[in-house]
Amino acid sequence: MFVPEVLQSVSGQIADHPRIRCTATWSSDSEGRWSLLFVAILSGASTEFISAETSWYVVFVPWTKSVTVYPAMIGGISATFQHQSFNREGNGSQPWRLGNPCLDRPVGVFGRASWNGQPDTIDEKIVWYLERLLTWIDAAATGELSIEGEPLELPAGPRQTGFPVVGFVGADDDLAFWLGRTNEWGWVDLAKLPGAKLSYAMTTFRDRQLAPIRKSVWGRAIAEAAPAKTGLWIALDNLPVLAPWELPRTWADLSSHLDSQGVQLADVFEVAGADRRRRKDDRGTVTLFLGFPLAELIGEAPSKYHWIAVGSVELSDRKTKKNGFRANEQTRRFLDRIRPTANSSLTWLRTVNWEPDQIRTRCGFGTGTASQRVLIIGAGSLGGAVAENLVRMGVTRMGILDLDIVDVGNLTRHVLGMDAVGHDKAVALANALSLIMPDADVTGIVASFPPGTDELAEKLRSFDVIIDCTGSDAVLDAMAEFDWGGEKIFVSLAVDLH
Repeated sequence: MFVPEVLQSVSGQIADHPRIRCTATWSSDSEGRWSLLFVAILSGASTEFISAETSWYVVFVPWTKSVTVYPAMIGGISATFQHQSFNREGNGSQPWRLGNPCLDRPVGVFGRASWNGQPDTIDEKIVWYLERLLTWIDAAATGELSIEGEPLELPAGPRQTGFPVVGFVGADDDLAFWLGRTNEWGWVDLAKLPGAKLSYAMTTFRDRQLAPIRKSVWGRAIAEAAPAKTGLWIALDNLPVLAPWELPRTWADLSSHLDSQGVQLADVFEVAGADRRRRKDDRGTVTLFLGFPLAELIGEAPSKYHWIAVGSVELSDRKTKKNGFRANEQTRRFLDRIRPTANSSLTWLRTVNWEPDQIRTRCGFGTGTASQRVLIIGAGSLGGAVAENLVRMGVTRMGILDLDIVDVGNLTRHVLGMDAVGHDKAVALANALSLIMPDADVTGIVASFPPGTDELAEKLRSFDVIIDCTGSDAVLDAMAEFDWGGEKIFVSLAVDLH
């Protein structure tokens, strides 16, 4: 096999390296990727999870010029550390595991001296990655992959994918509320995001008897959605992580770890299954949510409460049978009790904090205006564009005032689509805006300005910021004469294409 000259150069540069030993030559697979098997040597003593010598593959993809380093299936590390993808096995023909370390970290991480920037030439780039791997394994062996002051990265989970995804929001007293319920459990309603695929939100938390104990504050679209799924919640006092840094891989691993925290998962499943069978709906799987206090930066005290989730949890229903056992309640309790002690693999779901400050970290918008109620007068093309951008930036409590109906001719320059034709423009726009973000709460007001009733006038006085998008001098005059009942912020916008 002909090896490209640039890859031969890599082999030459590391031939006499004191901590890298090549055990094979470059090879190419059916997909055109080039890989090189090598041994990396620790600078210090071996530890529980990293031997003095470990085997790795460096993989180069020519068409993207990407370089990735993976642990070898034979002789490589099998554990998962911080700053590493979940270290699972690949497919049968692949000689490496999928737990590639994150070697593109900014300079100065791992508590080590800063690295120079990544080289441009391919051979130097590959050697640069190998040198960074040596720093990574040294830091992993000595527990220095994460240092105080860095953002805390949650561990990866087995079989975890991008979707399904479950979002949650907290409140100011969230941490105190849940810490006061440590080791307790109950039920939680999951609403499906309107129109979305495999995306859910945790809405109402309930105790074991289904009495609501905490209701998450969502925007209008999620708040009005009926529960689509059911979950079990358990409040813990810390993150259920296994050394060095991974979520449990099996039910037995999870049960053992929770037992050390004072939670007997077998007891929870037995009672939860029995409770569910006494109710009308006892069919289908549930999602298990584990909550715990979380610090945003390593070394800081917890400031938020976070949830992680295991999907497709089976509990016996009233018709569950098992060969060799009587089809009765005692058998179903027994089956539920042994489920979390099995060595079967867990399926971790992706959970995301959808609080406003988390989902808008890149918008660069301050919180002052975002906390105020905004009234948009005029739901035309300008009003629609302004309202949409405000919602995306965080202004979620909004009213839309307009008396018109959407016509096909409006669609050439409006944010609305054909499904809005024939509907009140204010209501259609409010509904569309409420679907943009999880916290959006927009109300349509079918009326013109000035208001014709005392009730509507009082409603308009409840807004803090009034934005006129009508381009009408008559509306501006009426706004000046209207009794707003207090100090407001006024903005008038217009677009002239001539």
